[in-house]
Amino acid sequence: MKKRIIPLALLCVFLLTGCGLSEQWDTVREQYIDPAIERAEGDSQPEEDAVVAPNIATDRTMLEEFAPFEAVYSRLSPSPLTELEPSSSYGRLLPFGGGLVTESGRIVLDPVLESIETASFESGPGREYLAMYILQNAEGRYAVCAADGSWCSGFDYVSVYPMELGALCVTDEEANLAVCYAGDGSVVFDTANFSDRVMMAAGSVSTLAQSEGGLMLCTYQRGTKSFLRADGTALNRDQGRTSYFDDALPFSEGLAAVKNNGLWGYIDTNGEYVVQPQYEQATSFTGGCAAVYGGGMWQIIDSSGAVRLELPGVGEVTLGYGHIEAGGTYYSTSTFEPAVFYGYTGIPADGGYWVKGETGVRVFLSDGSQVYFSGAESLLGRSGELWLVELADGEQAVMDEYSRVVIYGECSFVSDEATGETYIYNPGTRTLYDADGVFVASGCAGRVIDGFAWCADSVSQGWKASEGEWIFRIPVIAAD
Repeated sequence: MKKRIIPLALLCVFLLTGCGLSEQWDTVREQYIDPAIERAEGDSQPEEDAVVAPNIATDRTMLEEFAPFEAVYSRLSPSPLTELEPSSSYGRLLPFGGGLVTESGRIVLDPVLESIETASFESGPGREYLAMYILQNAEGRYAVCAADGSWCSGFDYVSVYPMELGALCVTDEEANLAVCYAGDGSVVFDTANFSDRVMMAAGSVSTLAQSEGGLMLCTYQRGTKSFLRADGTALNRDQGRTSYFDDALPFSEGLAAVKNNGLWGYIDTNGEYVVQPQYEQATSFTGGCAAVYGGGMWQIIDSSGAVRLELPGVGEVTLGYGHIEAGGTYYSTSTFEPAVFYGYTGIPADGGYWVKGETGVRVFLSDGSQVYFSGAESLLGRSGELWLVELADGEQAVMDEYSRVVIYGECSFVSDEATGETYIYNPGTRTLYDADGVFVASGCAGRVIDGFAWCADSVSQGWKASEGEWIFRIPVIAAD
């Protein structure tokens, strides 16, 4: 009787696919295993018209024994895990494909979903990550769950918008029906209970996600706007002050630009005017400044409404965190003077400007402090107190604020989706380092969650802990 030989990698697939990877298993079985079994059970003698290949002398002493990788995982249950069973005992969960696994490598959801993404939204110059995952199933419906698996909604939603208050989950875009979940799974609000919902412009529910300080931008059928609280009440309406505006921008840095009777001003989160309506155009506050147009020119104002810079003849103004660009000229947000330092024209950077000197790069930050990088030719990026620079020889390096090299080589900054901590990633070598330059793992893809790095090689994929230890490892299954 002939033996049936199934390669280890396919055996691992068998173990997994019996628990939720049915479609992929069918492909593997049809293309590889069934034909192999048929050949093994058939007549082993060559047919008369078959081509017989010549024998080739092989020095078998030069051959190395194949060393298959060892899969690393366990399962919550031997049965298929097609739905996430909420539990407070999982700890932080990590996505793999369309599945979820604990940080100890235990699968709690087989890869049956189309996608699993960390809920996040832009906040100031960076990105804010929520302790929630957005799940999408094969039918294109969405659900949200806690990052620790302690709760999970149903797949009842057509879209999800992460925001300051949580995750805005929409059941009907046109009817403006949505529920917002907080990180603990509680319902922050349900627009079905908003008295203003019947007046909202059809399909405008997503604008509620533009919020700050608990105040959400709301758009009405007539094109007017207001700001709603989580209880559905509108800012100013109970104080007898203006609550409907001809136009409005979302709150930013505690102030919102609002327009009435053709003129723009700014209100605070109490609904009171900090800057009276007087401008023809206005922008949101960015880095402590806003650009307004009045009196035939653009001006830069601070949060008190004081004019800090007049820009006659300028047609366009762009605000950044630490810099202003107007008519092709850069200005400092600390001095409101042209960004020229020691005779060098500054180049915008995160939090200020940098200039190239004779022996390195100097950064002038908006708080008045400076950072110097000896031997640098240009500044490429920043994350916290880490700086990515290009050296005189064309190579790259990550330096700290004391001009000490942390890592040499092509790099980029990666944020941990759970903690927000900065990691350094070399895409060429696919190597990950922590903020101190300490090796974390190799073979990485540049995604980090709670200190764990997603990695892959030619035959396997999974999550690694510090020093490259696999805590979860499964075979790579080729796509069709």
